Amino acid sequence: MDPCFATATGLGRAIRNGRLSSAEATEAHLQRIARINGPLNALVVVDRDRAMKSARAADRARTRKNAGLGPLHGVPITIKEAFDVAGLATTSSHPPLKDNIATTDASIVARLRAAGAIILGKTNVPELCMDFQTESPLFGTTKNAWDARRTAGGSTGGGGVAVAARLSPLEFGSDIGGSVRNPAHFNGIFSLKPSEWRVPGRGHVPDLPGQTRTVRYMGVFGPLARSVEDLDMALRIIAGPDGNEAEAAPVPLGPTPRFRPADLRIAVLDSNPLLRVSADTAAVVEATARLLGKAGAKVKRGEPAALDWRQGWDDWSDLLQYEVRALQPLAERERFFARTGAADPSVRSAARAARLDMAAFFAALDRRDRVIRQCEAFLDDYDAWLMPVMPDVAFIRQKASEPLRIDGVDHPYFFAGTSYNFLANLTGQPSVVVPCGFSRDGLPIGLQLTGKRWGEAKLLGVAKMLEKLLPPCPVPPNYKD
Repeated sequence: MDPCFATATGLGRAIRNGRLSSAEATEAHLQRIARINGPLNALVVVDRDRAMKSARAADRARTRKNAGLGPLHGVPITIKEAFDVAGLATTSSHPPLKDNIATTDASIVARLRAAGAIILGKTNVPELCMDFQTESPLFGTTKNAWDARRTAGGSTGGGGVAVAARLSPLEFGSDIGGSVRNPAHFNGIFSLKPSEWRVPGRGHVPDLPGQTRTVRYMGVFGPLARSVEDLDMALRIIAGPDGNEAEAAPVPLGPTPRFRPADLRIAVLDSNPLLRVSADTAAVVEATARLLGKAGAKVKRGEPAALDWRQGWDDWSDLLQYEVRALQPLAERERFFARTGAADPSVRSAARAARLDMAAFFAALDRRDRVIRQCEAFLDDYDAWLMPVMPDVAFIRQKASEPLRIDGVDHPYFFAGTSYNFLANLTGQPSVVVPCGFSRDGLPIGLQLTGKRWGEAKLLGVAKMLEKLLPPCPVPPNYKD
């Protein structure tokens, strides 16, 4: 077995059973990183010496224990650069933080270590995780594993490429507008955006170290991997309150059910009213719906009848802008005041939020509650809702100031790139990305399955069923050995 091509759960079993040592698995990944990471720029920090020291300690521990080893005992993994890892820099690609060294582990990092994980290093992000490309002013550009001209996605772009190129079996990222989902889609891997407040965020930047916590809504933290089994295992390690965030509820995950296709009712959204997806994306949605139906699932096109997609996007964007701008000085916010009539919806949103109007903020939260009720009620009749992650495949890297072109039509960049993945952030519902097919040019296309709030176990069961109907997680052509 080549350790770099195994899943995290597969590596964990092999290490616990003594078929493979942690030192062998970790060294194999470090050698692969040294060989192919340079042009990709997926990992921006490689903690080689500490990783090998931890791996050797894990091997010694295995020989002393016949039981009690964690599910990631001795398994090498990577972490998004925006999470604190004690002794390493946490900058979130923000130049003022270039010398910020973490003194403690983020909550999820501490839990991963307790489960036995070996941290290989940290992966690239755009500045303050605020883009769906990964262009870092500190670390440079991460390139897509399938086509170096194209975006890796973002903001967990480095992590998506690391998992796809077999530099790491498991990555942990954050998602307030698709940031663990679009890198999975663009790179042909799996990811999970959990329910809002399911996973603690202590030790993630933003928020900026030492400042008031403002990112209290819609931001979540979850894994990227090469199997649903890995997503399931990873969530069970990192989930649950850590005593730092009052919003987090101790809701049990429960067991992951095993479904047959005939057990399931799947709603399908081909395209939403905000932006029509590319022909390639529509074809993969159609093929996946047919695959599910042929296997015996009850498949029906549908969406909540009264859902106002445009108002929903505006409210998601406004709430995000409020969180981003809450601590900005007046002089910085005033630049946006006169732009409420801009053609770009994201600029209009910035102009609305820049005034920090609390009545408008609470009105947006009220409308958000309504959307949550609509989407939860819709899923009373379905086990999951299948839809695109992004309107198209990974695009040729471009400036964020330029429009995003989809099948020859130009759309505002930020609006287009969030037009499908915003909804699960607005509702706080969990969403799993599964690689479901390819474009005519051979680029991967993932689709997302969304479920009810706090319903990750059921949703993962649905995703496992779909995974079994599809070919194995694909390997980018240039990284098959």
